[in-house]
Amino acid sequence: MDFNFTEEQGLMTDSLRKAYEVNYEFDKRQALLEDTAATYSMEMWKDLAENGFIGLLAPEEMGGFGGEGTELMAAAIEMSRHLALEPFLSTSVMGVRAFIRAGTESQKTTILPEVFSGEANLAVALYEPGQRYEISPKSTHAKMFDGQYIINGEKAVVVGGDSAKWVAIGAKLEGGNSKVFLIDGEVDGLTRNSYRLVDGRGAADLKLVDVPVSTDFQMATSSAEILLSEIEDWAVTASLAETLGAMEMARDLTHDYLSTREQFGRPIGSFQVLQHSMVEVLSDVEFARSMVYWAASEVTNVDANKRRKVVSGSKAYVDNAARNVAERCVQMHGGLGVSDEYVLSHYVKRLTLGQVLFGDRDEHLLRYSETVS
Repeated sequence: MDFNFTEEQGLMTDSLRKAYEVNYEFDKRQALLEDTAATYSMEMWKDLAENGFIGLLAPEEMGGFGGEGTELMAAAIEMSRHLALEPFLSTSVMGVRAFIRAGTESQKTTILPEVFSGEANLAVALYEPGQRYEISPKSTHAKMFDGQYIINGEKAVVVGGDSAKWVAIGAKLEGGNSKVFLIDGEVDGLTRNSYRLVDGRGAADLKLVDVPVSTDFQMATSSAEILLSEIEDWAVTASLAETLGAMEMARDLTHDYLSTREQFGRPIGSFQVLQHSMVEVLSDVEFARSMVYWAASEVTNVDANKRRKVVSGSKAYVDNAARNVAERCVQMHGGLGVSDEYVLSHYVKRLTLGQVLFGDRDEHLLRYSETVS
């Protein structure tokens, strides 16, 4: 497998790197984390919009860049190296993919222009309270009344749900089938409990009480499970790339620390036990890289079983590698490794979140086993 980016992909990552290096210093990010009014930088989000990154995965005829799995991976790795808080995962990956797969022409022309301009964010609600990682809507119901749907239910851990103008949710119909609906984030009857995830990004739990939804905002999919399952695979792939970016930075920070921190008159990186530990980190990062590239190359597969086999297999492996890297890097830093004032701890938080976001290792081992049985 070729691990080198194309010239176009290289230019894209260079553009992202420069933008974040200029506008996203660690102190600025720390200030954002303390801001109770916003969970990300609107200035940075507008910059991403102007450079086409919000529409990265959308085809050119929809006003996007036309990127696929490899472009997603390249962008997500670079953004995670800078600990980006912007809703790229929820809007540019999950939300845009929902429109690509199931948006009607009217929905695309009405909503996507303001999304690509950075004026409106998207989110996709995958899970419900108490259902672990089950995407099938169980307690959210949509009933037809007076020419429109009335939706009642709850959704849990909606990534980007704190700031989304539009949220795609699955709901059961009276006949037993399930559909996906686009919900206006400001509609009467929708309540958000917003919070930050462990790595600082925004999310929300949603409660819907008699929320009215026009039939124009029902997405074109045969069932909620089919669409949401595909969106989840894209979300997992993006999360894996973010994990790889955080692993790379944890590795680099630890290497620098071992090279500069001295004890007994020499760098601690000269001690054999720490050298052995660092080799384990290097190996985990490189093996994880191959799995992330594999997932990115297969996430576009129209065969749902083959796609899930690769994505879930990669997730199970990378989660284990990420835990090992986080633990070893913290141990080699000592107490400094968990200090909130030191940047390593923030990469560790992202690695920790990545291990449970969109399914933990046990969940994906189970899914993998189901695809090969």
